[in-house]
This record gives sequence, structure tokens and C-alpha cells, in this order.
Amino acid sequence: MALRPVLWLWERLSGWQQGQVAAAAMAELSHMVGLGVAAERAPRLLADRLTGRLEETGGEALVDKPFGWLIGRGLVRRPSCSDRRCDDGTRLDTGGECGNCGNVVHIRRARRARTVAEIDRELPHLGDDERRRVLEDRLREHAAAEAEDLVWRQEQARAEKARRAAVRAADQERAKDERAVAASAETVRQALACEDCGQQQAGGLCEACGYRRRTEALIVEAGMVAAAWSADLADQADVDTVTADVRASLAADIERARRAFLDSAPPGELDADPIGAAAVLAFGALRAVEAALPEFRSSALGRLGQAEEACAEARRAYETEQGRRWFRHNPNGADAIAAAAKAADTARERAAEYLLATRLKQLREQTAARTEQAPAVPWTDRLPELAARPLDTDAGAVIA
Repeated sequence: MALRPVLWLWERLSGWQQGQVAAAAMAELSHMVGLGVAAERAPRLLADRLTGRLEETGGEALVDKPFGWLIGRGLVRRPSCSDRRCDDGTRLDTGGECGNCGNVVHIRRARRARTVAEIDRELPHLGDDERRRVLEDRLREHAAAEAEDLVWRQEQARAEKARRAAVRAADQERAKDERAVAASAETVRQALACEDCGQQQAGGLCEACGYRRRTEALIVEAGMVAAAWSADLADQADVDTVTADVRASLAADIERARRAFLDSAPPGELDADPIGAAAVLAFGALRAVEAALPEFRSSALGRLGQAEEACAEARRAYETEQGRRWFRHNPNGADAIAAAAKAADTARERAAEYLLATRLKQLREQTAARTEQAPAVPWTDRLPELAARPLDTDAGAVIA
């Protein structure tokens, strides 16, 4: 028990005072554990501290105010240096001497030695008493200067802390204003009608139209991928024919996905939420195109892998690998042939990817050169066109 050395003092306390002392002891034990002291060692250390403090006082019999002594002296940690783990020159976590205290003592001794040397140099004829008086005066002056410097540094630290707090408060206020502005702008944006279909409160682009835009971009990309290997890039009519065929093929895939959704939809659900149904149909179209695009790319890479440039790269890689020094003794052996074939396949794939990237870049440049970026037509100007669309008796056709 941590308070065992002061049991006689404990018995002289009132009930309230005992509660206060017990709380202070528990707080000190928790503080020790927070400083790295093992929980099982903390009570022993606190008991040793109380024993040492009683020895300094001269025993329990000389303590005339038990409560004040326990709270103000017995339980209080007395660091001899700036280390929070120091207690009367002993490290709480290790139980050994505090190394920082040793540094402080060394510094003070070195300062005293320098001061003595200065006095001997400046005032060599002083007697011992006068010499001791001058030494003490200079050490007190130095201590006063250190204390003044400490006060100045503390003031600087407080000023820096206040400055940082002010900057932090200003940053928080600025962030709050920015969030308010962003929220206001988002509110305004959400109130905008859809640019494509005119749906109100769509944030400038409704969900269905957003899916349709992405679908159209992927259809164009698929057409270019197909044209990259099957069309004469110098013949725009040939390129247009290929892209039109791809668009028709993807349109058929989209229609199949659309019919599958309409067939599986419960009766009346489309009419109950036409906007949501339109978004689902548009998303289904997007997924259909996304599923088909890898097939177009795979086909393009396969065909371009048979191009003359790719075949030449494959032959060079095959011959290079077959001619390496570790295969020279048997260039037609199974290991040499397998390694050469693998190198040739890798080179063919890289060449096909390069050819596809190069041809896609050429197609995009041709498209950009012949197509001017026209401003988006407001949905109000397209109302006559939308109104002229024929209506199908199928609810799905109305939604699409």
C-alpha cells in the first residue's frame, strides 16, 4: 500500500481529509504510470517517496499538520531538473539517477569554475573571503540573468501560442465562410435544369442524361477502336462506315438490355416513377456498352498484332532471345525456343498496343480538325424536336 509509511498521520485525518489524500495519492499513481512507470511498481515508489520525506522532516511526530504535510509535501513530486520523470534526482521510470540532473550539475560546476578563473585573472590579489564574496555575487547575477531570460522566453512562447491560436481561429473562420459559399453555390447548382432534357432541379444534368453522355462517349471510343484496325485512316468515308456499323451493333446490344429490363419490370412501376425508370434504362445502356468495349479493344489488338510492324518486332525479339549467350550452345533447344516464343509474344503485344494508341491518336486529331466545338443548344430550343417524337404505347418507349 502506497500510504503505509504514513499510517499514523492517516489516523489523525478526518474522513473528508482522508478522501482528499486518497484521491491525491491515486492521481499521483496514475501520473507515474503515464510517465512510463510499471503499474505494479508505482505504489512502492510512492511509499519510498513518503518515507524519504518523513526522514527529511525528522519523523511523523514532528508533523503538526498531517493533511497539509501530505498534500503539500509528502505526495508532491519534486523534480530537480526539467525532466518530468525526475523526482529528487531519481528517474521514476528506471529508478536510477536522473541523467538530466547530472547535466545540470555539470553545467553549474563548469560555470562556477569559469567564474573562479575569471576572478583569478581579473582580481588576482583578493583574499579568500573577498574572493568568495565576489564569486557569490557573480553567480547570483548570472542566475538572475538566466531567470530574466527564462521569463522573456516564456513571454515569447505565450505570444507565439496566442499568434498561432489567432491564425488557427482565422483559418477556421475562413474555412467556415468557404463552406458556406460552397453550400450556397451547390444550392444554386442543384436548382438548375438539365442541359439536355430540361428536367427541373437537376443540378445542370440529370442522372439519365449523364449516363447517356457517358454512353455516347464510349460508343464513339468503340467506333474509333474498330476503325483503328479495319479502316483506311486516310479515307474518312471508310472510317465513318466502320463507326456506323459499330454504333448499330451497340444499339442492338442496348435495345436487348432495354427489352430485358422492361420485361422484368413489375406492371405500373414505370408509370409510378418515370424519372427513376429513365435513369435505370440509361444506366443499363451504359453497362451494355461498357461490357462490349473490351471485346472491341481485344479484337483490335489481335488484328494489329498480325500487322507487318508487329510481326517484324516479334521476329526481332525471337532472334534476339534465341541468340543470347546462354542459348548459343543449343539455339534450337526446347528452352531456347520457349524463351524466344515468349519474348516474341511480348514484343508483338507491345507493338499492337503502340499501333492502337498511335492510330487512336490520329483518329482523334482528324475528328477534332473537322469538327468544330459547337455550343450546347438550350433545351428550350429543342422542345419542338422533342415534342415531335412519336409516342409508343409501351411505357418504356415513352421513358426512353
